[in-house]
Amino acid sequence: MGAQSALDNLSEFFAMQWVDVLAALLTPLIALLAVAIAYQQWRLNRANLRERLFDRRFELFKASQAFLSEILAKATFDDEALWRFTDACQRSRFLFGKNTQTYLFEIRSRALDMRMCQVKLKDVPVGDKRTKLVDEEHEHLIWLTDKLNVLPDHFEPFLGFDVKQ
Repeated sequence: MGAQSALDNLSEFFAMQWVDVLAALLTPLIALLAVAIAYQQWRLNRANLRERLFDRRFELFKASQAFLSEILAKATFDDEALWRFTDACQRSRFLFGKNTQTYLFEIRSRALDMRMCQVKLKDVPVGDKRTKLVDEEHEHLIWLTDKLNVLPDHFEPFLGFDVKQ
C-alpha cells in the first residue's frame, strides 16, 4: 500500500502542476487572442476607409469625365454641367491635393474660354475677326478633347488599391 499511496500522491502533485501551468498560460493566451482580434479590426477598418476614399475619388473622376464628354459630344456645355464640374473641382483639393485641383480648374478655365468664344461669335459677322474667334474656339475644343484622353492617366495614381495615397 505504501507504493500505491506514493503513486497517488505523485499523480495529485502532477495534476496540480498542470492546473497551475494551464492557469498561468491562460492569461497570455487571452491577451494574444485580443491582440489578434484588434489587429484584424484595424485591417478591416483601414480597408473600409480606403474603399470609401476610392468611392469619393472615383465620383470626382466620373464628374470630370462627364463634363469633358459633354464638351466632346456637343462642342459646348450647359450651366448645370459647369456647376457640377465646379463643385468637383472645389472638392478635389481635399481628396487629391492642390495639383489635381489646379489641373481641374485649368480644364474649367479652358472650357469657359471656349464658351466665351462661342458667345462672341454670335454677334461677329463673317470676316477675319470671326475666323480668329472660330480658330480660338477650335483650339480650346481640341485641348479639352485631348484632356479627356489623358484624364484616366492623371487620376490613376489615386484610384489604385495598391497605392497608399
